[in-house]
Amino acid sequence: MQTYVQKLAESLRAGGRGDRKTADAARQDAETALAGWQDALREQSVGATDPRLRTLLTELAAEVGGLGTDVRSIDTTRFDRLQERLDEVCPA
Repeated sequence: MQTYVQKLAESLRAGGRGDRKTADAARQDAETALAGWQDALREQSVGATDPRLRTLLTELAAEVGGLGTDVRSIDTTRFDRLQERLDEVCPA
């Protein structure tokens, strides 16, 4: 997740400077990180023994898979609800 956010921010900064080459490279790196994040969530869901956690991780993987690199399309409300459910299933 951190790599995705960092690369997405890098892409936005470079785009703001008019540096299309760096922006495109960072966007590609963000997409690669996003795919890795989704894969990790899927793997964790397969290994989860708690059915609620398994379901939640599967839903998170699907949500992450739909993110893309357009920050305007990210639904933070949906992520907040998923985070609340994750906190319920796995309290700190």
